[in-house]
Amino acid sequence: MAAHPDDENTKLLAYLALEKHYRTGYLSLTRGDGGQNLIGSEQSEILGLIRTQELLAARRIDGAEQFFSRANDFGFSKGPEETLKIWDHEKVLGDAVWVIRKFRPDVIICRFPTTGEGATGIIPHRPLLPKRLLKQQLIQNVFPSN
Repeated sequence: MAAHPDDENTKLLAYLALEKHYRTGYLSLTRGDGGQNLIGSEQSEILGLIRTQELLAARRIDGAEQFFSRANDFGFSKGPEETLKIWDHEKVLGDAVWVIRKFRPDVIICRFPTTGEGATGIIPHRPLLPKRLLKQQLIQNVFPSN
């Protein structure tokens, strides 16, 4: 689980899926539409479509399954509070709960430390989700349609 398409750890995904033969998935909370594009002029939604296709192609190679949430990649933010104001936190959390209930992982790996160091902007918000996800997943009446 990570915030952006380029946060994936393809070596780990390939190792788990292809070498260990574990059912493996990657949840990118955004589709990368707020990122930078150094090789073309595409921005915003078009860039998000390109990054989405790149992730889907990578999953065909590394053997993992790909999931997304409805989180909007709005670009750089000053911290998790700003991210929470822009994202509909409950929708993003609900999407992640849906993925967990559908995929039923034995292990959830966060790309970066859950304490938030070494990250800026949207990234510190990521660790907040897995901790809440585990609680929400255990409470079946939360997000009952998921």
